[in-house]
Amino acid sequence: MGFHVGVRDILASGGPTLAFLIVLSIYSLAVIWERWRFHRRGLAELPGFVQKIRQILASGNLGEAVAACRAHKGLASPVVMAALVGPTNREDRKHSAQRAAERAAGQLQRRLTLLGTIASTAPFIGLFGTVVGVMRAFRDLAGAAGAGPGVVAIGISEALVCTATGLLVAIPAVWAYNYFSAQTSGFLEEMGWLSEEVVEALSEKAHH
Repeated sequence: MGFHVGVRDILASGGPTLAFLIVLSIYSLAVIWERWRFHRRGLAELPGFVQKIRQILASGNLGEAVAACRAHKGLASPVVMAALVGPTNREDRKHSAQRAAERAAGQLQRRLTLLGTIASTAPFIGLFGTVVGVMRAFRDLAGAAGAGPGVVAIGISEALVCTATGLLVAIPAVWAYNYFSAQTSGFLEEMGWLSEEVVEALSEKAHH
């Protein structure tokens, strides 16, 4: 007599742990999608905006820089605007731009800690489900008089689904966490250099 294991049997064997991992996967993908859309909007045309501001600074017409900031809808414009129209003191302007950059970075980093937590814990949740499943498989073997090793093999293969699911949940979360973190770090670095250039341009103009 052969053993036939269907998808429904595998899902049932995974128990609450597998069900939790499936829900966690759906939630993780929803967070990744929302973050991707936000990063795409917030960092839209960032290289072009940065290049335009630098060209304006080189020309010396800082009024155009204010207009360019008002026209740009991304997260970079409040940072540059803080450097342009902030306090008159040079250091205060730099701090104002830095605070604006940190606020923007905070928006970019929203829910990233959650993604990191999912990425780090999902494999262990899957492993826990597998251990429980293996224990159940051996218990079934002990209670099945005369049963062959196929009973244990099927039970263990079903239990391992939890480990595989845990990895499938963790891998996209790790990739997304690293990608969004790198984007945020790149944004902060670019804004640091650009705001410094704006403050320097304003200082030079004030001295002439």
